[in-house]
Amino acid sequence: MLFSKGNAKFTPSVMRKWQAKQPKAAKLLQLWPVMNDEDKQAVGRLADVSKWPDTYLTQLTEPQAADALADLWPVLPEQAQEKLLHSLIALLLDKAKPVQEAAANLLLRLADERMISPLIVAALKDETYDITLVSKVLTGFSEKSGRILAMVYSGVNTAEKKRILQLVGQLRPATSTEILQFAVLEPEAELRILAAKTSALAPPPDLLTFLAPLVQDPENSVRAAACETLGRCGGTAAVPILQAAFNNDEAWTVKSMCASFLSKWEEQLAQQILLDEGESHGSSLVERVSG
Repeated sequence: MLFSKGNAKFTPSVMRKWQAKQPKAAKLLQLWPVMNDEDKQAVGRLADVSKWPDTYLTQLTEPQAADALADLWPVLPEQAQEKLLHSLIALLLDKAKPVQEAAANLLLRLADERMISPLIVAALKDETYDITLVSKVLTGFSEKSGRILAMVYSGVNTAEKKRILQLVGQLRPATSTEILQFAVLEPEAELRILAAKTSALAPPPDLLTFLAPLVQDPENSVRAAACETLGRCGGTAAVPILQAAFNNDEAWTVKSMCASFLSKWEEQLAQQILLDEGESHGSSLVERVSG
């Protein structure tokens, strides 16, 4: 039986109407809660045959269309689900930003692991994908995504490695350090620079030791990037390294980078000394008054 007994809202006549003409998203959403599981399965098959998802995709920026697709999702056949995933991934490249955002939000709601590999492949091959948006979609699958990125890193070209490092900085999976260890040894300076900067977003366990080779890198821009990350994330333990680089490095880009962080550190230290002295004087005054 395809329809609930005594259900006055969803009846065989409604299904016949829908076979002739796709319902508007609002109508589907109105009747969806009163359908039983068999009703929904029947509607899912009809939606697939009649290509309802394609129509709702053209209306994706309307919340009701996205809600209708989310409701239909569990009852669509497997092939229809995969087609919908790929269509949504393609819409992440749409020229209209609201369409991109709507596609990303629906992918997040669907949260299907089948989207991970095709999305990573698409993002690595096509530089027009917004890495921040891709990372948002993959948020719930950061560890699995990280394992895939670690597996493919050594076999892709420089442009794709850059995209991987950008994804790593956003997703921060457990495999971050493994990928960054490959990146600091890359012959291309731009990858070593990106490795240094990504270390600020996904810090290795021992940041100072990890960045030590890059602080001594033959390229000025790499050394400057390493010093910037140390200045931002290394804490007071990085001060001697920055001071040594400031004293010994001949590149003005490196010197100026180190100087900016050293001066901030000195200002903070001076403020802390003044604060400590103020507290000490205040304490002495209280003691004198109390006495």
